[in-house]
Amino acid sequence: MRRISAASVAVLISACAGIKMPAGQQDAGGLGGNAGSGNIFATGGATGDPFGNPDAAAGGSSSGGGHDGGTTYSLAGSIASDTPDPVTVSGKPTQVHLGVKLNDGTTPDPSRIAWTVDNVAIGSVGADGVFTPNGTVGGVATVTAQVGNGVATKTITVDVDITDDPGTLNPQDMTKLETGGTGGDAQFKWLYPYDGTVFPRGLTAPTLQFGGTGTRATYTTITAPHFKYQQIANINDPLRVVIPPAIWKGVGLTVGPKDKITATVTKLAGDTATGPLTRSWFVAPATINGIFYYNTYTGSMLADGGGGIMRVPAGQDAQLVVKGCTVCHSISANGGVLAAGSQNVPNADGDWNPKTSQTYDLGAGAAGGAAGAATIRTQTNEGRTFSFMGLVPDGSKGLVSGLPPKRNAPFLPHGIASTPGTPSTLVDTKTGAVIAAPSLTSLVQYATTPAFSPDGAHVAFVNGDRLGATCIDTKTCDMTCLMSCSRVLSIMDFDGTASPPVFSNLRDVVTNAGAGHAVAWPSFLPDGKAVIYHEGDSLDSDVFQGDTSPLGPQYAELRLVETADKTVKTLNAVNGRDATGTLVLPYGEIAEGRMNYEPSVLPIAVGGYYWVLFTSRRVYGNMISPTSNDPPGSDPFGSEANPSTRKKVWIAAIDIDHASKADPSHPAFFLPGQELRTANMRAFAALAPCKQDNSSCETGADCCGGYCRETSRAADGTPMLSCIAPPAHTCSDLLEPCTTSTDCCNPKNQCINGKCSYIIP
Repeated sequence: MRRISAASVAVLISACAGIKMPAGQQDAGGLGGNAGSGNIFATGGATGDPFGNPDAAAGGSSSGGGHDGGTTYSLAGSIASDTPDPVTVSGKPTQVHLGVKLNDGTTPDPSRIAWTVDNVAIGSVGADGVFTPNGTVGGVATVTAQVGNGVATKTITVDVDITDDPGTLNPQDMTKLETGGTGGDAQFKWLYPYDGTVFPRGLTAPTLQFGGTGTRATYTTITAPHFKYQQIANINDPLRVVIPPAIWKGVGLTVGPKDKITATVTKLAGDTATGPLTRSWFVAPATINGIFYYNTYTGSMLADGGGGIMRVPAGQDAQLVVKGCTVCHSISANGGVLAAGSQNVPNADGDWNPKTSQTYDLGAGAAGGAAGAATIRTQTNEGRTFSFMGLVPDGSKGLVSGLPPKRNAPFLPHGIASTPGTPSTLVDTKTGAVIAAPSLTSLVQYATTPAFSPDGAHVAFVNGDRLGATCIDTKTCDMTCLMSCSRVLSIMDFDGTASPPVFSNLRDVVTNAGAGHAVAWPSFLPDGKAVIYHEGDSLDSDVFQGDTSPLGPQYAELRLVETADKTVKTLNAVNGRDATGTLVLPYGEIAEGRMNYEPSVLPIAVGGYYWVLFTSRRVYGNMISPTSNDPPGSDPFGSEANPSTRKKVWIAAIDIDHASKADPSHPAFFLPGQELRTANMRAFAALAPCKQDNSSCETGADCCGGYCRETSRAADGTPMLSCIAPPAHTCSDLLEPCTTSTDCCNPKNQCINGKCSYIIP
């Protein structure tokens, strides 16, 4: 059997834009995109753009030859191959020699043939007509040969079939694993990942985790259309199966948006096989290339046992951004500005608050620079100014989180309070100066934990003005009082281009969360038409009872409200429930139910989905579970001095057509790369700092000017993409700027938050 290494294969596919032609003048298909032509309509029915648009052709590789211009026609001939279809690959590149044979029996001069392929993720084609599948990506590629103005095409099916076998099992054991069985280990069950999870491209493969005992070997299969992987491994408990990076990347590039990836695992304990257990997942056809930020407050190896603000560039491990007790943070949607408070201490009123607060420029550090590369933008000795601030998308302005007077938990988040009250104001994050906005004070005084929509046109917040006079805190307001305290989520419109900036159209969108229920941490979806928030016992995920005392439990789940009609959706899938509301998480309701908090949303659509990050105290497979010791996971809450390592950052996909779905959410997955032995919380997903013209890119979202196009080709014909100045008279590719959906090259794309976005059909 064949064994491959786990080395990943770097693949880059372009999605070239083109001049948008009137209806009826677009190519009918089957031509393949010529280098530099940018004609995305010439798809030949092919799919596979890894940047999120499988309906757009990927300006295929080409070299040599040329044509005379003008109208093309079907060549009086065909493409011949020396390899029968389908071509089977097993982890390494192989070669398929192609040639053009005309109907009269002659062959054209090879130097006159221009070769292209529509999907270089599967393979590239050289000037010599050699098509080379890379060995780990399957699918159907369309190769085009153009001789003068004559065009011929050929589809090549590539099937991946890889077996990873160390050769340490005897034939009898192999037979048992391949046959499977029941009645062996009754505790053998799938713990992580969850069935039906949607993953994006660009992140580390999930570690498959199982319950059970006595394991000594496993047989794993991962299958999808045009893809098959088998792994035989000697594994002990706790049972975890690691997918090689090249395999995970390969299957992710192989599947379409609706293709299931099916995984099966059978275990051998003693001489008895149990299984197979089966799970299915989906991979969104796009790479998340942003940066995830979160806060930890103790135990970080990166911060010498302390805490700080961390970042996880997509596909990488955690890195330190700001060291020390830096909390109450928020990140601008463009990834350029961080606002936070530092060093929680009591003030003269007895309120515990950050001692100082500041904003940071992240442009240098966020792209993967050295730890501590974030530079202070401005700082104030008033710790409440920048704590939990709502930042406009470019980070230039921020709305102060309003603190109603004499309130504390559960009406405010732990660690920030104001006995006299702290009104919301609009602040310049560069200078700290208040920006006059008379329309704000006329609408709301205390906009708590505000969050702007990704386009900056709206702001959502917990409405502190709606709290009743008796709703002070738990010292004054007993349980009967708490149950009568209505919590309200409000939104209003914002025009930051006006002078002075204008707030308008205040409306309440959630007023009936239930007796005693808090509504907290609102975050807009990229389309600005819905808000995700957490609904639960308080704004926190625990109750502070002293540095060494156990933290009291607080419970919450994520909700979504449609702002147009105020419909609230329970988001069962992301909360770990089935359509009936029954918890399906493996350890049950008591161990991990209602432990989902503090959502935030990636500011753009990626791969046909929105993506929500949230804090959860749920179990992470068998790595951080009720029976794990390193790190321990028996207590989901812990204490302030010893916070539970169960507190982690998770991600889930949300359907773009959320308004038409009773539950538009999908099961969540653990953010890979975050530290395991810390308590991580309040994550933000931001765009990576934009790149200047001539810098390499994957999509227009990477570029300061908004446009990413093919500018050259590698020696093997792979398209090389760079940021360019806005081109004249062209339509917009995926994640390039738009005003309306008609600006997008692909008519199936929609304009969401000013960028052309792929929609799952």
